[in-house]
Amino acid sequence: MTVTMAHSEYIEAMRSSLRASTISLKKTMFKTHVEGALGKRLIRTVRRSDVVDVVGGVSAKGFPVQANRVFSEVMALLRWCEQKGYVDGVPSARKKDVRAATGGAKELARRRVLSEGEIIAVWNLTANMGDLTGDFLRLLLLTGQRRDEVRLMVWGEVDMDASLWTIPASRYKTGYSHTVPLPKQAMDILRSRWVEGATGYVLAGRGENKPFNGAASAVRRLRKELGGKADFTLHDIRRTLRTGLARMGIDETTAEMVIGHIPQGIVKVYDQHDRMEERRTALKRWAEYVERVATVGSNVFALQATKGAG
Repeated sequence: MTVTMAHSEYIEAMRSSLRASTISLKKTMFKTHVEGALGKRLIRTVRRSDVVDVVGGVSAKGFPVQANRVFSEVMALLRWCEQKGYVDGVPSARKKDVRAATGGAKELARRRVLSEGEIIAVWNLTANMGDLTGDFLRLLLLTGQRRDEVRLMVWGEVDMDASLWTIPASRYKTGYSHTVPLPKQAMDILRSRWVEGATGYVLAGRGENKPFNGAASAVRRLRKELGGKADFTLHDIRRTLRTGLARMGIDETTAEMVIGHIPQGIVKVYDQHDRMEERRTALKRWAEYVERVATVGSNVFALQATKGAG
């Protein structure tokens, strides 16, 4: 069995447990960085030096962070092959050792959040963008959900009467369904797009039954409008909301549940309270804050915890 054949089997085995976007990334990474170097090799002949060479090649091209991810993908493939009996053992290669040998970079968790001025700018700039791009960016800011969760929202997930959006487990990162209580500002956006009997994507793109596909261009346009000074990503908007909830005094459990993080350990087992009303209150306060500062254009309504908040 060649490395390419093994990876194809591995991808098929993983397909049921991973999102389609993750599968696509794995396939692209393998084709771009691994297949040319190792694709025709027998999987049982792959050694530590081969892993180092492949990862080093990616790093040498100027992609040290991508090199780390290629290493993780190759090692995941080899561990899976070991479980299947295709190889007798996995090469003893640790990420930090390979990074030292290839000049790879240690990935640091991003800590970027938008300043109040940037929140104001994003909100107001979206008013002058196309409806599709503007609505997409505002829904990201108002709900704190991930890019593709917003982009691929369908009308069947939204309860317009209850102001609830339930993202099914099949397309949510945690593998569990996640319900978002939508604040008035988000519902205003949905009502402006809603027609009786609507089906398909809420943010429908060009062409029949195609979702909005302009996330990358939306970020580029924001950066251009802000004079090229904005270095934030769409995921930083999600982190901004989470940080804002903390500053407002929203309790940590509720704030984590707002953005869909699953409690761990004993809490996950015994605490089954969904805190839906607390989450609704948290998102309502966040949306009101965003709307107020964007309208007033000042920091009069700073993110201060109110007495008894939570």
